[in-house]
Amino acid sequence: MIESILKYSEFTCGIILLVFAVIQVAYKNRRFINLNMAGLYFCLSYVIISLWSFKSGLIFYIPLLIYTDISMAYAIGPFVYFYIRSVLGFQTKPGLSYLAHFIPAMTVFASIITVNTMNHTSVEFFRISSAAYPNYNMHFLIRGFDFISNFYMILYFIAATRDIHIYIRKGSGKAARELHIIFYYMFFILLFSSMMIIASVTGNRVLNITAIYLLTLAGVWYFIFSFRYPEFTQKAIKEARTIRYRNTFTGGTDHSAVLERLHELMDEEKIYTDYELTLPKLSTELMITTHQLSMLLNSEKKMNFRSFINSYRINEAMNQMAEFPEKSILEIAMSSGFNSKSSFNSVFLKLTGKTPSDYRESIRG
Repeated sequence: MIESILKYSEFTCGIILLVFAVIQVAYKNRRFINLNMAGLYFCLSYVIISLWSFKSGLIFYIPLLIYTDISMAYAIGPFVYFYIRSVLGFQTKPGLSYLAHFIPAMTVFASIITVNTMNHTSVEFFRISSAAYPNYNMHFLIRGFDFISNFYMILYFIAATRDIHIYIRKGSGKAARELHIIFYYMFFILLFSSMMIIASVTGNRVLNITAIYLLTLAGVWYFIFSFRYPEFTQKAIKEARTIRYRNTFTGGTDHSAVLERLHELMDEEKIYTDYELTLPKLSTELMITTHQLSMLLNSEKKMNFRSFINSYRINEAMNQMAEFPEKSILEIAMSSGFNSKSSFNSVFLKLTGKTPSDYRESIRG
């Protein structure tokens, strides 16, 4: 009875994590952070479903995949690390340097497939013995991969936890609570991973399975938490950027840092959609005086504050007209940062040479 409950709970947890991974990829405006989250939950899902398929006997219909769950541990660490880096505002891009971190995972996966192809002993053993869990000690190469994987994963976790801790120390207490939550979450992930290492060294299968379940529950918890508080990650990102930005002013105003932060506020946080945004309010966000901000906009953007903000608002409205044809002109005006339809029409006509209605008709045509 208990074994049956465990079996179905494994399958359910695995599917939940897989669905979460798919959701992250399916976001229309997905970012690098979403791709890393998707990769992390796909790996956790793969490990759990692999255990379930072993118990249910399904894995024996695809014997080449036995032990391939080990390779996921080589990918989980990098996915966690780059997820945290994205939260902290580091501009990592998908590229060769990023993909290099996943070469061990791909190499181990291919090696295990090769071992399973050339050596059928383990498959036949599991068929006869009806074992409930895979035995990673039956082949020296598999045993080595399994042992090293835990240390490989935990090194990335330590690096990620260290980065968060540095930002928390520079933070402003209550304002950094999102970073604190991520820090403690990573601490427990690190703890459960350490349990897996101890289990691997001592050969304690019960401890190993317990650690896997705890990691899964941690994943499911984050899955539920992120749906309950969808703004959580964005708040953490904003706080991390503020901390990083604040620490660039150790020797006076850094104009390049101010411009970078200004672009973050406009392009990513879309601060211009706040119809109450003023020059003093934006300068406070940038930690400079209103005079400094005016001078910066005049010299770098060749426009004043109002023109600068309106250019973003009109661009946002144009994008929304194309993306949401069912929205009314008034709804688009309000969500773009204007506080009245008349001011929106006036600015739109001035910057585009068309009224909002004429522009919408032109893109429909």
